[in-house]
Amino acid sequence: MAIKTLQTVSRAIAVLRAFEGGTRTMTLTELCKALELDKANVMRLTRTLVHEGLLVHDAQSRRYGISAGCLSLCRGLIGKDSLADFARPHLEHARDTTGESASLLIREGWSRVVVETAPSRQHVRFVLEPGERRPLFVGAAGQCLVSGIEDSELPDLWRVLAEEREAGRFDLTDEMVEQRSRRVREQGWTYARGEWATDVAGAAAPVRNSQGRTVGAISITVPLTRATDQLLEMCGRMAMAAAENVSADLLKARI
Repeated sequence: MAIKTLQTVSRAIAVLRAFEGGTRTMTLTELCKALELDKANVMRLTRTLVHEGLLVHDAQSRRYGISAGCLSLCRGLIGKDSLADFARPHLEHARDTTGESASLLIREGWSRVVVETAPSRQHVRFVLEPGERRPLFVGAAGQCLVSGIEDSELPDLWRVLAEEREAGRFDLTDEMVEQRSRRVREQGWTYARGEWATDVAGAAAPVRNSQGRTVGAISITVPLTRATDQLLEMCGRMAMAAAENVSADLLKARI
């Protein structure tokens, strides 16, 4: 018996499969050729998948790739050596100690993406959902991820920041970003209030792999109504302890 399917859904899945599990990136032209579809159709599909957080688009190279947002669709199937699995017990401990939601975020291009969360058990809480994507430059976790940008990427960072200022999306100067990054490196953690949402604050610390490269950030989010200086400092120190424990586990595993 013939099975009825939705052509648009089938084509969207074909787009995702074209990236071979995230091992390659492709331009729009390359995608059209691989899928044997016209440019208009592929453009609509890629725009939708980028909007839904399943693809990422690099505006400079004009290449598309699989987004870490896809992890939210298969968290239960991911292998034991994933960053999320290393972080999970430490996120839960941070959540239980502070009473607030704890999350692991990674950098993807000029965005930060949530890959794992231990939600607060309080009635009034703020939870970052896996797959959630926001601009890299804002929030405590964003500051941590920016602080780990390699020197070779700094020209691109300043260019993107200038474009964001010109578009009126952010008013962060290069000096402000340098100052924030320096605070993360010197203090080991940082905090922010109301930068990407007016009703939330947070504290975060960077996670580093066995080579010392920043590969993520542990963030603890707090509703602004109870985000006192004392609580944010406690959350910041707890985030730093969790991040250091994850980093130590990665070092042991040589990841």
